Amino acid sequence: MFASELQQFLSAALPEPSDDSAEGGRAGLEPDLPEYLFAGNASGRLLSARALRLLLSQVYGVNDEAVRKQLLRLNSLCSVFLELYGDGSVNLLRAPARINIIGEHVDYVSYLPTASLTFGSREHDMLMLYRAAETEQVRGASTFADYHPFDFALSDGPAPSCREDHENEWLTYLYDAPPPIPHWGNYVKGSCYLARAKYGDRVARSYNFLVDSNIPPSGGASSSSALVVLAGAAIREANRISFNPHELALDSAKAEWYVGTRGGAMDHLTICLAERAHAVGTSYREGSARTVPLVEEQLRWATFFSHPADKGREIMLEYNERAAIARVLIPAVVEGWKLAHPEPYAAWGRAIESLASVSATALVEIESLINQLPETITLAQAEQVYPDAYRQCELAFPVLVSERRDHPLRLRACALHHLGEVRRVSTAKQLLHDTSFRDEVGGRERGAQSLARSLGQLINESHKSLRDLYAVSTPDVESLIEILLSDPSVYGARLMGGGFGGNVLALTSEENVPALVARVQAEFYEPRGRDGLREGAVMVSTPGEGLSRLDLEIIWREVIEWFNSTGQEAAHNRMQIASILDSVAASVGSGEVWPVIVAAGKGSRARATGLDAPKPLAVVAGVPSILRVLRSVRAATNNSRAAVVIVSPETEPGVRRALADEDVVFVVQPEPMGTGDAVLHAYERMKDFRGRALIIWGTQPAIHARTILRALKLAALFDEYEMIVPTALKERPYAPVVRDTAGRVSGARETHTDNAPAPDFGETNNGFFVLDSQAMFGALTGLHQRHWIESAQRYDRPGGELGFPNELINYFAGREPGVLACPFVEPREGQGIKTLEDVARCERFISELRSEES
Repeated sequence: MFASELQQFLSAALPEPSDDSAEGGRAGLEPDLPEYLFAGNASGRLLSARALRLLLSQVYGVNDEAVRKQLLRLNSLCSVFLELYGDGSVNLLRAPARINIIGEHVDYVSYLPTASLTFGSREHDMLMLYRAAETEQVRGASTFADYHPFDFALSDGPAPSCREDHENEWLTYLYDAPPPIPHWGNYVKGSCYLARAKYGDRVARSYNFLVDSNIPPSGGASSSSALVVLAGAAIREANRISFNPHELALDSAKAEWYVGTRGGAMDHLTICLAERAHAVGTSYREGSARTVPLVEEQLRWATFFSHPADKGREIMLEYNERAAIARVLIPAVVEGWKLAHPEPYAAWGRAIESLASVSATALVEIESLINQLPETITLAQAEQVYPDAYRQCELAFPVLVSERRDHPLRLRACALHHLGEVRRVSTAKQLLHDTSFRDEVGGRERGAQSLARSLGQLINESHKSLRDLYAVSTPDVESLIEILLSDPSVYGARLMGGGFGGNVLALTSEENVPALVARVQAEFYEPRGRDGLREGAVMVSTPGEGLSRLDLEIIWREVIEWFNSTGQEAAHNRMQIASILDSVAASVGSGEVWPVIVAAGKGSRARATGLDAPKPLAVVAGVPSILRVLRSVRAATNNSRAAVVIVSPETEPGVRRALADEDVVFVVQPEPMGTGDAVLHAYERMKDFRGRALIIWGTQPAIHARTILRALKLAALFDEYEMIVPTALKERPYAPVVRDTAGRVSGARETHTDNAPAPDFGETNNGFFVLDSQAMFGALTGLHQRHWIESAQRYDRPGGELGFPNELINYFAGREPGVLACPFVEPREGQGIKTLEDVARCERFISELRSEES
């Protein structure tokens, strides 16, 4: 969708729901999707406007005011983007703020199987509007005035990797290069550079982007990691590189090292994998993340921004000091026990194994062993006692080694914090999986309060550990914690994020939020001359979705899937579905398409009905049928490729004359062995083609170019399907499509060759199809090998021929994801030419449809 188109839809969606005739979605109720969309026979821009409101309500909640704020926000984002970069096809990505319930500073620990419990905020996020560019120059801007526009070339980073160990090459690049001068663009550079190092020359395109965020920067809710994830997703999408969220999260964690920190993957995993009404339970030893149900009713997670955690040189040193302790120094000390203290070393190994099941005994044993660690160690001492570990520190933390060589590093206190978080995360997961609180006397509300009190105690313990053992709190943070815990409706509060400022998390009741915000304003912000709400320092969150594209295609897919499942009732909504496909941006259907027009056969049956020419050459309103078909195909595909025209020896001379002035490629089917065999003869011409094949009979002159374009858009919306069948609902269908009880296509029947009676009313194809070209030829080749009888020179199929639509529908219906058939076609357009009488019908239908359209 073009940025200007998106802005038009946003403007149309801005009026309140009461301004249009749709009743769904008011008063905080989930609207019935088709009822809301189609109310008042909506079409065009109004349909898209309603779809936008639905999409935003799914993401941000069914609240008219919240949806309106997001519409205004997106409208402003489009305006700034257009000023900066001009118009063009854009994509919109969303990454949520990361809210960490329990498990702080544990994602970079290498000596313990640590875990965390986090969620993605539904209400607070970073948006990236971007447009792919054919150059290698990445251009970025932010709506936040303090973050100035920047640009860089992809080639400024490491050379594309030609080896499989791109990760080691990336680390070598980081260790060899000095840390960059602090700038917000470094987070984008890290993602783009790592992608180029990983994917090599596949990363040839860049992008222009604009971000907007309501996550406080340097606030502990991972605005920086959100930017890294968005940048990584955008560079992959711009270069058509598929990825899964888990892989992107791990890559993003490594990419963020570019800025100079050496953190773990907690933020990135949360941002990529979050789900509505769930927490993300991440196990860092296993590298796995699983969702955990997180109660939404009556509870809210509020964060209050204390002061910026300055990510300058000194704070970077503090972060890296703790990372060096957790990643390198504690493991080195434990490994040193192997020779110097074999009994504690063996006990450590046994306890770590037992810790996989979070054994209480193992936790006690590990705590006693941690207390045998030296309280502190300096890097100078490490160089003498643990030289390998010291060299690792020199590589990964060169500034730390040069500036804090003789500084005491607190090993034992840090290890006790790590272990304490392991214990607290395990307990929290057990609490959330335990559904007995719902059965408490007093009902679900009392149960939620009981759960909140238990979680709150763990949250309070976590903060004490961060303050006393990890030493990352500040006086202002402690003052804010004291104010929050003085409220009896606050169950727990703690510092969140890297520390040294940033956000403080509080778990409270939904009804207490306004009073709590007012208290913090009066007792914390106001004495410091601040307005917390106005500056965006207060966030109230519930668990929402992770990284996603904000795209109308999500709504279009939902409603089309519903439409396809409604059986014969679909006829009542056909025009609305056609209008939806018209509303889909033209660029969606403009991928590479190769048209194939089948005009083979002998024509003997047609002559018997009075036709004096092969069916594709029948003159319809003064124009040969095949020429009408070719013109419609060209108008729909924007002349993407010269059409392949499949002819027989009998039809070839006439078809060549009819298309003498046209840019087409002829392929001859020497014997009449069926339409499937005819298409298979185009294999040699098309075998290297990786796009979609548009197969259409040359005897379908009534099919409109707009209908073909709708089919191409449908194929782009459902690009995971290998076969798309545009269908129509009509009386006595010739080749009825069969669906199962869930509405999925299970097969197709040929009433003529199967000697089966046609149903009184049903769904049928219209003589044109969209398929993945490689999958199509793979299927046809397999069917040929299975059914061809060499000795008889025929197929062991009805009539000795290999058909096309029904054979392939039955083939693809038997494998995932199946066949997508959609009855959006006006039944009269499916009128083909088999007899002389059909020519008159086609002429009448073309005239009727043209008249109705005007």
